[in-house]
Amino acid sequence: MARGKCRERNGVTLRDVATHAGVSPKTVSNVINNWPYVTPETRQKVQQAISALGYRPSTLARSLVTGRTSTVGIVLPDISNPFFGQAIRGCEDVLYAAGYSIILCNTDEDLEKERRYLDLLIGRQVDALILWGSRAASDTLASWLGDIPMVTVDCAGQPERANATCIDVDNVGGALAATRHLIERGHRQIAHLAGPSQRLTAQRRFAGYQEALKEAGLPYDPALVTEGLPSIRGGYRAAIQLLQAQKPTALFCYNDLMAVGAMVACRHLGLSIPRDLALVGFDDIVLSSLVVPALTTMRIAQYELGKLASELVLERLRAAAMPAKTVLFPVQLQVRNSCGSRRLSKRQMRDILENLVTSIAVDLAPDVPTSNEGGGAG
Repeated sequence: MARGKCRERNGVTLRDVATHAGVSPKTVSNVINNWPYVTPETRQKVQQAISALGYRPSTLARSLVTGRTSTVGIVLPDISNPFFGQAIRGCEDVLYAAGYSIILCNTDEDLEKERRYLDLLIGRQVDALILWGSRAASDTLASWLGDIPMVTVDCAGQPERANATCIDVDNVGGALAATRHLIERGHRQIAHLAGPSQRLTAQRRFAGYQEALKEAGLPYDPALVTEGLPSIRGGYRAAIQLLQAQKPTALFCYNDLMAVGAMVACRHLGLSIPRDLALVGFDDIVLSSLVVPALTTMRIAQYELGKLASELVLERLRAAAMPAKTVLFPVQLQVRNSCGSRRLSKRQMRDILENLVTSIAVDLAPDVPTSNEGGGAG
């Protein structure tokens, strides 16, 4: 399609805008594509003409001129996990502000589905990729993706090439801190509901759990570890299996969803939390503050993690050349009631409420009032 003759759905062409503004089609194209060396007066005339005529630039035509589509592909393992809602919100906020749109793909941790989605995104000529929890090996990713700019988050394969940045959440350190917390509270029979063994995050959290036991001089007992799916149902089934066979006094769970499932299992087995069993999760999703008792967990700042992933993608897109690098993302212990801690103060309950508000709607509209009154999860 000839440049300048692309007719939009409302019938207005780039040439129409040029005629209305009294400039050349090339100048209109330069304004639309934000090229330099256009005077402020000319830019204003073109923008006024675009507004007056209701012209909508063709993204396809624009990509042919610029060589970019202003889109970023994001590939996730499980969109139903509430963890990713806040993370993707952070990604989208940063990319939208920079003029990018996102294409979101859910793999269900299926390697073939992941490959097909990556082929689709490459075919759509996305400018960059954010891969979350990919199970593909680094050489496999390299063969699939070529040299497209990329950020990976907790991926099994760490591409060692100049256009890739890897974000590693501190899963080992977080699991170590979670298990230490239980040990410091006097527990010696500490069980672990592990995530799927093929997941890098599950492997690292399991390693942190083992390291804490070793550090405290406690023997590792494989009978106290049960693997399950990283969901409420998976946590329930794994906890039932474990607690019917073993009698631990504390339980460290791969994530908060499994911890909530373990809470349901304890209720069905007649066990009281924290009196009979202390419980720690991982992630600090919204639900962890709402359950009773409120869940002690390792907090990953999900929105901030999503923002960081997009900021690093933009860094890749703006830099002519940059070596590969890895960024460690910290986690933080959130002590609540599921380990037998003292009751939360009014201030702590108010903080929980405010955090819930900001996690449900990261930025409320200016005309929506925010309550400063206390209240909170039991």
